[in-house]
Amino acid sequence: MNLSLGKKVLYALGQFGLVLGAFSAGNLFVTFFVTRSFVDTVIFPVYISQGYLFGFFTVAGLIIALCKLFDAGAGLFFGYASDRNTMKRGRRTGFMMVAALPVAVFSVLIFYPPTYNAYFLNSLYVLICTILFYFFLSLYSTPYLALLAELGKSPRERMQMSTFLACATALASLLGNRIFYFMELFRSHFAFSPITSFRIVLIAYALVSFLCMMVPVLFLDEKKYCPSVPVKDSFAVSVQAVLKDAYFRPFFLADIMYRIAFSFIIASFSWYVTILLGLSIHTVAFFLSFIFFLDLILFVPVCFVTRFLGKRKTLFIAVFLFISVLTASLFAGKLPFDPFIQGLILSILVAVPLSVFTVVPTALVSDLVIAAERRSGVQRGGMYFGVHSLAIKIGQLFSALFFPSLMLIGSMSPGTAGRPGLLITLALAALFSVIGFLFLLGYREKEITVLLEKED
Repeated sequence: MNLSLGKKVLYALGQFGLVLGAFSAGNLFVTFFVTRSFVDTVIFPVYISQGYLFGFFTVAGLIIALCKLFDAGAGLFFGYASDRNTMKRGRRTGFMMVAALPVAVFSVLIFYPPTYNAYFLNSLYVLICTILFYFFLSLYSTPYLALLAELGKSPRERMQMSTFLACATALASLLGNRIFYFMELFRSHFAFSPITSFRIVLIAYALVSFLCMMVPVLFLDEKKYCPSVPVKDSFAVSVQAVLKDAYFRPFFLADIMYRIAFSFIIASFSWYVTILLGLSIHTVAFFLSFIFFLDLILFVPVCFVTRFLGKRKTLFIAVFLFISVLTASLFAGKLPFDPFIQGLILSILVAVPLSVFTVVPTALVSDLVIAAERRSGVQRGGMYFGVHSLAIKIGQLFSALFFPSLMLIGSMSPGTAGRPGLLITLALAALFSVIGFLFLLGYREKEITVLLEKED
């Protein structure tokens, strides 16, 4: 049974809630516990140690790294668990129902350390709360994405739903980034302290997040739209089945390469603007906002273009354009026209591949889930999306490990990026993108289309 437009919107509301709930731990953690400031003004107390462990690692950095590693493993495990789940409510929505409230609760509790001066106790508390947050986040997110492969009854429908998810992600991120605006409203109207205002907004976000995450659980009857037989295989067999999938593997490897390249660009963006282009730090916010809204505008056109060209050709164009942008960026600030115009042109060009890689991969993985089901008779949507999520995490971890060292090459002062180091990150990002392009050549879309057109 096909989903109505209204049901697709209800499904996408789950993504809105998921992203809004994840915004605090993912985007505000460093601001609250490390920099403790907004617009160069200290506004948050010191809760955890600001020094270094073993002369290199910070407490906050170790917490983030441990939680990212845990998140990667949890995504795989809960993907597999949802494939095997036999809950009466549904193998996907059953887990989602259990996870929604804890995700919302722990997204707030992370920012409520028990005391002001016990750094060890606070650090332990924050670590436990953050791990529990990512535990329940994976419990919701992987089954949620796997549900798309089952709800969407055709490649066109899955592409449309993936576009809705991209829009929901963008809108939730936009709302999340307005937290300091809402903080100022509470401070000016009610004379609340900065930390009280911050926590009030987080609680409001958590409430909205919980309600939105519950929408697909309450209003989509999983067993009506996607009756599936639970997987009986072991965890190891399921992982091997996905990684040995000759249709999935080329895209998975290509996606890893792209995620590494893009993670470098995200980590370096402000330095590119200020050092390579020689523009002010205030211009960074403008370019980021410009790219964000341009992406949002491009999501629907990308959906229509993919319908006519196919996912493979669309991804080829996106990767080729991304490589071209990275190559052109090597000459940023050296071209014979205004650096601001250079930045504007590069922002426009980078927004196109970014929008493609936001919309297309989710739909493509869903197609591969169905194609694999056609061949084997087993629906492993949870494991496919669990493995796919590794690509993003690998990119983030790779960037976190190598970017800090690369950026310092040629630096004239401590803590500042050097132009040679930034050019190296661009060259490496281009190299990883080229490797990804070569992997993508192995993606056999025509054969997959034949499998998708088969009757159940």
